[in-house]
Amino acid sequence: MKRIALFVVLLISLNFFAQAQKEFVWDDYKIGITLPSDFKVTKNTSNEFICAGIGMDFYMYIFDDHKVTADNMIAETKKLAKQLKFEEVDESYDFKTRDGFTGKYVLGYKDGRQIMLAGLIQENSATNMWVYIEFEDGDHQAKKDGLAILESIEHVK
Repeated sequence: MKRIALFVVLLISLNFFAQAQKEFVWDDYKIGITLPSDFKVTKNTSNEFICAGIGMDFYMYIFDDHKVTADNMIAETKKLAKQLKFEEVDESYDFKTRDGFTGKYVLGYKDGRQIMLAGLIQENSATNMWVYIEFEDGDHQAKKDGLAILESIEHVK
């Protein structure tokens, strides 16, 4: 009986987690992203894709600069952080999306908020992106959520 109860609790938890996420699409580029279900799209244009959630904001921009490669992405990401006047930049990290984008991100701070700034490149595509995720400083769960968001980016049909 305890096993059945545990199984039911597990199913409910998995169902809740699945419902707590929502797929969004950047229409002009057919780029899909999975965000928490409380997010709302505030801009979906050819220049930018912006969503706002509770305690977290998400921004995505396309760039077409053939000088930026997977090899120099971290240097370019740090350069952008400096241009955006980050007050501090922490370590840099690598990641891959489920759709083959290669990415680098830094964690930084600006105006009392923590920012995850990422550059994504797909070698055989002209769709290269900057992603900017802003959240409350010290929100350790937001860092994990931010990485899950980055890893969810993919082309949709």
